[in-house]
Amino acid sequence: MPSALAWLLALSAASANAQRQPLDTARCDSIIAAARADTTPATIFIAVRRIDGAALPVMQAAVIADYIRAGFVAPSPLRLSTFAGPARMRVLRPVTSDTAPDLRAPTITGVYRFTATKQVSPIEPRAIRESLIPGFDSAVVAAIVDMGRFHDLLVPPENDDSMRVDVRISTDSSADARRMIVATFPRMPVIDAVPKRDNPPPVFPEDERADSVTAGEAVLRFVVDRSGTPDMTTIELVRATSLSFARAAIMALPSQRFEPATIRGCAVGQAIDYSFSFVLRNH
Repeated sequence: MPSALAWLLALSAASANAQRQPLDTARCDSIIAAARADTTPATIFIAVRRIDGAALPVMQAAVIADYIRAGFVAPSPLRLSTFAGPARMRVLRPVTSDTAPDLRAPTITGVYRFTATKQVSPIEPRAIRESLIPGFDSAVVAAIVDMGRFHDLLVPPENDDSMRVDVRISTDSSADARRMIVATFPRMPVIDAVPKRDNPPPVFPEDERADSVTAGEAVLRFVVDRSGTPDMTTIELVRATSLSFARAAIMALPSQRFEPATIRGCAVGQAIDYSFSFVLRNH
């Protein structure tokens, strides 16, 4: 991910952390726990990637992942708070699926970043994409800190003094991911989150306009929280026509509002892919 975009995502997450308000969810938590329709097998994967240079050697990435997996102690109980969701467009609203429940399984995604150097020193990982599961992020960070005691695992390539590394733990697999945990997740009757009809459009980027570009797209993945607000600590870029369109989408996201996903009338978090379309209209 380009450094400017990574900085913007980090800034959005920091601002969201400062503004987040606790919700009284005890009653609905009990209703949701009783609402399961059936279960589905689930696998949580771990992927270790360098983000500031050449890719990590496959064996080094695998060993780092194995040490983190061995040191990870999942919180108990593991409160599954976010459910998988569909793709959504800003200007289109479903007609049927927003009034009839679909069976949805919980989803987990967390991304954790640290810097390793040639010198022996403690690493300081931080969550850059929060899982929203109580105790989960701190457990992963603790496992990464413990892994950091084995400095030989983290030595950067010969010509580099340091390297930045992302650890991604998710129920979504990828080509370089390794299996971390196998579990059984409940599936719930979820009425999916939908965008509000009056969500404002994003601003067309001036630099794209200057280059005579007339259209573009950006797709963001994030969690719509129980209040119907995008959780800015969970933003990931799925794709974008250009970096400028990605920036414009991220800047527009805080103004977007949703009808939150619900289970038996109780709001729940839901991860969705949200598409911003940019069209420069002639006047």
